[in-house]
Amino acid sequence: MKKPDRLSPAKEIAYIAVTTALLIGVQFALYAAPGVECVTVLLLCTSYVFGARFGALTGLAFSLLRCLLFGFNPQVVALYCIYFPMFGGLFGLIGKADGKAGAGLAICVNAILAGLSAAAFCAAALDLIKISITYKALTTALCWALGAIFAALLIAFDLVWLFGRGTPRAKKLLWLMFVTTAAAFCTVCFSLLDDVIEPLILGMTFDGAMTYFYASFAAMLPQTACTVVSVGLLFYPLTAILKKLY
Repeated sequence: MKKPDRLSPAKEIAYIAVTTALLIGVQFALYAAPGVECVTVLLLCTSYVFGARFGALTGLAFSLLRCLLFGFNPQVVALYCIYFPMFGGLFGLIGKADGKAGAGLAICVNAILAGLSAAAFCAAALDLIKISITYKALTTALCWALGAIFAALLIAFDLVWLFGRGTPRAKKLLWLMFVTTAAAFCTVCFSLLDDVIEPLILGMTFDGAMTYFYASFAAMLPQTACTVVSVGLLFYPLTAILKKLY
């Protein structure tokens, strides 16, 4: 029997409630570990399987209800209510393609990974991070490491694309790299959006905003690395389980 294209309203509401509670619980459990989070991979996989509307509504519900635990900070509420519904909607749309790897996908992955690796290497090599000496050495090392991860992903993707994309296993690997790359890019965008919203709402001066921007590297880099690892390892197992619940 063919599965329906969309969840029934009752099932969708129930799944949104359960997923939202799970996201809040996971964020609360890992709150004390800076840069370590599993919200991204959980929202990504549920949105991928259940669709864009599910992802957008779950992202919005999570963004609002988490305030009951973490407080109603206007800048945080604004950031979450913009980012997570868009994130869930995006991966819901990506889920419709579900493994179709064409030339456009290869160009997209190459452009994103090349840009991210170049940005990380430039930040590390050109002394662009203007923060205190205490954090600068660590942040620079993280930039080098993150640049190396993105460069390795780029090389691996192109090797698989050039020499083995015709096999089913290679197609799955290429799609996994695409989803992981998109998730990493979104994580970087989350930090950049925060760098805009926080100074605007708090009324920071330009110098204060730039200081906040550079300081955010210390959180953005481990978050991005965590996203790459968690999505790379959990995407296929989680989506396989969720598809059985459809």
